[in-house]
Amino acid sequence: MKFLLYFLLASIAAAEPMHVSLPTVMKLAGANNDEIEQARVKHTETIAESKQAWQRFWPTLSLNAGYRGHEGRVQDIGGAVFDARKQQYTVGTAVMIDWSPGDIYYSALAAKQKALAAEHLAEKTRRDIVQEAVVRYYDLLAAEADMAVIEDDLRLTEDYAGQLGGAVDAGTAFRADLLRVKTQVSRAKISMRQGQEKRDLAAAALAEILRLAPETALRPAKADLVPVSLMSTRGVATLISLASQNRPEMRAVGAAHTAAALESDRTRVAPIIPSVQAGYSVGGLGGGYAGEFGNFSDQQDFFVGLGWKIGPGGLFDRQRQKIAEAREQGITLQTNQVKAAIGREVVEAVLKAQSAKDQLAINDEAVSAAEEMVKLAKDRQASQLGVVLEYLLAREELTRARQGRVKSVTEFNKAQHELKRAVGK
Repeated sequence: MKFLLYFLLASIAAAEPMHVSLPTVMKLAGANNDEIEQARVKHTETIAESKQAWQRFWPTLSLNAGYRGHEGRVQDIGGAVFDARKQQYTVGTAVMIDWSPGDIYYSALAAKQKALAAEHLAEKTRRDIVQEAVVRYYDLLAAEADMAVIEDDLRLTEDYAGQLGGAVDAGTAFRADLLRVKTQVSRAKISMRQGQEKRDLAAAALAEILRLAPETALRPAKADLVPVSLMSTRGVATLISLASQNRPEMRAVGAAHTAAALESDRTRVAPIIPSVQAGYSVGGLGGGYAGEFGNFSDQQDFFVGLGWKIGPGGLFDRQRQKIAEAREQGITLQTNQVKAAIGREVVEAVLKAQSAKDQLAINDEAVSAAEEMVKLAKDRQASQLGVVLEYLLAREELTRARQGRVKSVTEFNKAQHELKRAVGK
């Protein structure tokens, strides 16, 4: 019985709506998304590759111990062949250096730039996800505000139906008018149910991007929807310039271009710098004829050498240089494409923000006119100069105007956030 009670309470608690605000949505979207985490993992990988590139300058250290025996024919350095039985054993350590300084240096610098590009791409992914979460939050907020408009219309229409029902009973109104009002009530109830569906779908979409449980019933922390101005739409050229400086995409392609330039330098300069090979080993050697295990004493070996590679991957490798130069040119073209796309996004965001602002002002005028129209229709109805249909049409027009304003405010806020993202803030 206790278990059943606990299960019921947990189910009720799970079914309760979770109220979220816009700042909360932005924080959750920026910290709890798989795409962002994948970008961060890629950044971590490139950082490790950059560190590994510099570690190629480190010498290698080895410890060794070994035994070697021989029985049978052997040839000495003079050419004589004879039977021999011998053995030896060694113990020691060795330090080895195999450097191609130019190749290591340029590849390490290029790897560092690639890690920087990955960092900027991770930031771009985060911003895109946050912007998508903002859009879905405003969709939820708009659905909630739209339902409030419909609910208000339904309440007033039901009150009016009650008043008209009393008038019909008193014989001062027609039953056909009452039925017309009841039809309007049914239509409002259908709109209300459709609004609930739209709200729940918006909540599911928001829960998806926030990586919450799919069944989480999200609700806005505040039911009011007001226009929020974040960016000025004046000076498009200035906004484009700011976007070119602030957008992580531009920084990413800039780092990628630097990496490509370093790779191109690597193909031209690195083969000229000689490679270095050096080694030093110290230990002991023992052994002798047949079963002898003595004669153990220390030994040391060392060597140093310089070299140049000629051919593929080294001097006179023109094809490798052409490949690096082509890649650098490709990154340059990609930079121009990204810059053009950013400029277009800024212009589109400015146009949308300006249009949304104008539409909002027009909808404010429409709401004011519809409210006055409802007031006049109600006054005419009270003085028996008007008809029920006129009042219903006025109420319907007011509801549409208020719903239009909800949409205008929503699009205005979305456009403001989109413009802010487009500029790189």
